[in-house]
Amino acid sequence: MSAPARGGYAAWVTWLEAFRRGEDPATEGLGPVRGGFGSYVEARLLERLSTAFAERVRQWQTSLGDRIVAQPPDGPVAAAALFQDAVARLEPLTRLADSPLVPRPLAVSMHDMLRSVREGARSALDEAWRRGLEDVHAPGMPAQRRVDPVVRRPGAGVGPGR
Repeated sequence: MSAPARGGYAAWVTWLEAFRRGEDPATEGLGPVRGGFGSYVEARLLERLSTAFAERVRQWQTSLGDRIVAQPPDGPVAAAALFQDAVARLEPLTRLADSPLVPRPLAVSMHDMLRSVREGARSALDEAWRRGLEDVHAPGMPAQRRVDPVVRRPGAGVGPGR
């Protein structure tokens, strides 16, 4: 059993509070959560770690949902771009799940949650752009909005007969 690094539990609690608020502090100085804290303290720390991680996931989901509502994607290309941007914002959570400081069973659980969240986001974005294809006032009729912008090549559509 190795002793936790400087600050031990208190350092982790401070780090987790910042992480839960949406900050991404460095993990330097934190010890691995593997037996050096004592069983009760370690269980409490793992609970705090899980709670902070779940809170960050919830914040990410809320932010993505707000973006989808504020400006629904106009087509599959826009949905894919929005998805890629959203996934990039999961990077701090992925780093934590990949950290050697986190016990393997918890890391696996975190990765499972991230995979599920990404799949849910992909489905939500797909549904959002497809829903935009139908006018809510006349179901089944095309909406009065574009589906992905048309990319025009220079000189296309110019000149006689075009």
